[in-house]
Amino acid sequence: MRWAKKKLTRLQAWQLGADTPAESKMIEEGKIVRREDGKYEVFSQEATGKTGQVASAGDYFKIDSSGCPYPNEKSAFERGHRHLGGDWYEQISSPVQIWTAEDPQCAEIRFLLSSGRLRIDPDDPARYFRAALWGTEETAAKDAVVVFYEIERDGSGSLRSAVFNFVERSEFEKTYVLLPA
Repeated sequence: MRWAKKKLTRLQAWQLGADTPAESKMIEEGKIVRREDGKYEVFSQEATGKTGQVASAGDYFKIDSSGCPYPNEKSAFERGHRHLGGDWYEQISSPVQIWTAEDPQCAEIRFLLSSGRLRIDPDDPARYFRAALWGTEETAAKDAVVVFYEIERDGSGSLRSAVFNFVERSEFEKTYVLLPA
């Protein structure tokens, strides 16, 4: 696997349920849906099913460079960002491990595949990657990047869990920089 780091350090974000103009606009455009149970469905680039990524009131959302929102769980967002004022934040960027379909298969990808948390469909390059993430099935094209936010190993070094997501290639190229090996 390779390492990458987010380029952006300043960004805008909003809390779901705060009735901000940004949230209202996303709801009007159908990109965020407020459910009857008080949760939200956020239709990111990768939420290609009938439902969006499920998020709770208080979670944050950002808008990617294509104009699609994507959710961030509240505690993870607040750990990884400093509030600058208004709806502006500075991202505390840490290196993350990444994997693409062109890379040799690594232990983390084998772990996700064997546990059923990641599926690969070689017959459908537009939906090559599939995973249940954020309460919905997400898919991504074969050229997408799998970004690992957290990898946990036991005392013997065996994988126990992995927190990951897909990032569309064009979004990855705009917002990440590869780190030297």
